[in-house]
Amino acid sequence: MTTISLEDQHLTEWLNSKVDEEIIALNVHSLSGSLPYEYLLYSPKISRRNDGRLRDRDLKKYQHIELGGWWCSGVDPLNNYVLMMWGCFKPDHPRRDRQKIHKFIKYEHPYREETRAFFLLVPNRIWVKVSNRSGIPITEEDLQHPGGFWHWVWKHNVPVTIVEGVKKAGALLTAGYAAIAIPGVNAGYRTPTDEYGTANGKPSLIPDLKHFATQGRQVNICFDQDNKPETVQRVRTAISRMGRLLVNEGCSLRVIDLPIGAEKGVDDFIVAKGQPAFDALYNTAVALELWEIKLFTLLTYPPAIALNQRFLGQLLVPEGEKLIILKAPKGTGKTEWLATEVAKAHDQGQRVLIITHRIQLGEALCNRFGVNYVTEVRTNETGTLLGYGVCVDSLHQESQARFNPNDWTNDIVIIEECDQVFWHLLNSGTEVQKRRVSVLKNLKQLVQNVLGSSQGKIYLSSADVSDTDVKYVLSLAGEYRVNPFVIVNNYRHIAGNCYNYSGSNPKNLIAALDKAIAKGGHHLLCCSAQKAKSKWGTQALEERFRRKYPELRILRIDSESVADPSHAAFGCIAHLNKILTQYDLVIASPSLETGVSIDIRGHFDGVWGIFQGVQPVNSVRQMLARVRQTVDRHIWVRDWGMGVVGNG
Repeated sequence: MTTISLEDQHLTEWLNSKVDEEIIALNVHSLSGSLPYEYLLYSPKISRRNDGRLRDRDLKKYQHIELGGWWCSGVDPLNNYVLMMWGCFKPDHPRRDRQKIHKFIKYEHPYREETRAFFLLVPNRIWVKVSNRSGIPITEEDLQHPGGFWHWVWKHNVPVTIVEGVKKAGALLTAGYAAIAIPGVNAGYRTPTDEYGTANGKPSLIPDLKHFATQGRQVNICFDQDNKPETVQRVRTAISRMGRLLVNEGCSLRVIDLPIGAEKGVDDFIVAKGQPAFDALYNTAVALELWEIKLFTLLTYPPAIALNQRFLGQLLVPEGEKLIILKAPKGTGKTEWLATEVAKAHDQGQRVLIITHRIQLGEALCNRFGVNYVTEVRTNETGTLLGYGVCVDSLHQESQARFNPNDWTNDIVIIEECDQVFWHLLNSGTEVQKRRVSVLKNLKQLVQNVLGSSQGKIYLSSADVSDTDVKYVLSLAGEYRVNPFVIVNNYRHIAGNCYNYSGSNPKNLIAALDKAIAKGGHHLLCCSAQKAKSKWGTQALEERFRRKYPELRILRIDSESVADPSHAAFGCIAHLNKILTQYDLVIASPSLETGVSIDIRGHFDGVWGIFQGVQPVNSVRQMLARVRQTVDRHIWVRDWGMGVVGNG
C-alpha cells in the first residue's frame, strides 16, 4: 500500500487533539476514491460475486467512503511489528446507523475482521520521553531491535494506558505515556457466542492485549466520561470486565477517572486543562478494587442544579418533578431546605411522611418540620393530619404506625439519610429483620402510589446519596418511569487533622484521650456500642472515666439515657447545642449518628471515635461530622466488620 499525503483538514483535526506532528506523519494518511475499499473490505469472509467484485449491497453500504477521510493503523506486535492491515477510517461524510437512526457511524473498521488494538509508530524523541517518565532506560539492543518502541515496552514491562480511540493514544504518547488504543470500551475482550448471538462461554482478552498482559505490569484504563446514566453503566461494566481479565494475568490495574465536565475524552481534557492536570490524574489513579468500591458512592445522574456554596439557600424545584435527589455535604442546610418544602406541601394540603433509620433522627426532624413523630400521633391534637415521621422498621400493619401504603398517594415522602435507611432496611439485624418481607413490599407499594399520583413527590436526601440509592427507588417504581431531579452541592468544608490509631483494640486511642483530658479541654467520644457488657461501649467507658476523673463533668448519650426521665440526657437531642456546653466529656452511641448539628463554636477540642465494625462506613463518617467546627478527629476502627453482606 502506497503512502499518501495528509490533507490539511485531517492534519488539523489530529493537531487539535494535541498529537505530535511526527506521530501523525508516521501513522495517519488521507484516502479517497476507490482506495478506502482496499483498506476496509479485504476480508476473505466477505461474500463476493463470481467475478470477485463486491456485492451491490456492500458497495451501496460503503459508497460514502469514496468521498474521502483519514486512515490510521499501527504496528502488529503479533507479527514481528510489521504494519498492521487492520485499522480505522474516519469518513468525511459518515453514514447513518441503521440501529440508531439519529446517529452517524463516526469510524469504520475493516468489515468482517476481528477487532484489534492500535500500537502507533513513535519517533525516537517520544520514546525517550516515555523512558524518562517511566524510569526504564533504553539499551543499544532495544534501539537495534526491529520491534523498536513497542518491543521495548513489552520486554521491560513498561506501564501502559489503554484508551478508547486512536487519537487519544496519540495524545498520551505525545505526553510521554505508552498508550494502546482499542476502538470501543468493549473491544478489549471477547465473549464466545453461539449462532444466535447468545453468550456461551467466559470472556477473554483479545490477543493483542493478552500479549502485553505480563506478570507485574502496571496497566491503566482511561476511558471517556459521559453523563448519560446508561452509557456510564456500560463503560463501568467494560472497565470491570477487562480489568478483572488483566488482573487475572498478573497485571496491577488502575483506573484513571476523567472528571465530569465538558471534556469527554483524554485528548479533550489535555487540550482544555493542560498536560500537568492529566499527570495529576495519572498519579492519583486508584486500583481496580478501590475504584469498584468507589462506584457505590458516586452519583452520576446529571445534576439539574449544581452548586458550590456553604449553604443551599433558596432552591426552586419545577412543579412537575416527582423524584428529587438532594446530595450536599453535612452541615450545608439540607434540613432547612427540606423544612421549606414541607411548609409548601402543607400549604397545598398535602401530608408528609418522613422515613428514617433512627428514632432520634426521626424525632429531631419532625420537631424541625412541625410534624408529629409516630409516638405522638395519639396524644397530639393534630394527629396524622399533617403526616408523621416513622422509622423504616415500622412500615408494616402490626407496628404502632398501623402503616398502610394505600393511605398515601398525592403526598410527600422524605427519606432522610436515604443511603443509610436502605442499608439498614436490607442488612440490619434490628426489629426490621423480623418483618423485612412485609416492610419491603409496603415500601414498593408506597413508592408506586406516590410516583403514580399527579401531585406526589419523593425526596431522597443525604451527603452520600449515590446511583445505588436512586436505582433502588427507580426499580421499586416499576412501570412508573420518572427522571430524577438532582441537586448537588459540591462545597467542601475545610477539614482538621485526622489521627488513625492502630492495634487490635482501641487502648492506644483511650491513652491519647487520657492525655488530652489531663491538659483540660472538652471532648466528644463516639462509640458504636452502648451495652454494659461491651468493654468499649458507652456505659463501660462512662464508668471508667468517672472512676479515673471524679471531677470531670461527663454526659452519656445513648438510646437508654435519652429515654430515661431521671437522666441528664433525657430528651437532649432536640436542644443539644444548649446542653453540651455544660460538659467536659460527652460519650455518645449511634443515637447521635444523624440529623443533629452541633454548631457550638470554641467548645470541643477534639472528636474521638471507637468503631467496632457494626456500622456502615457512611454512618461512621456521619457521627464524626456531627461537630461542625474544624477540630481534630481521632479514630480507631476494627480491621474487619463483624457482620457480612451476602457471601461476605
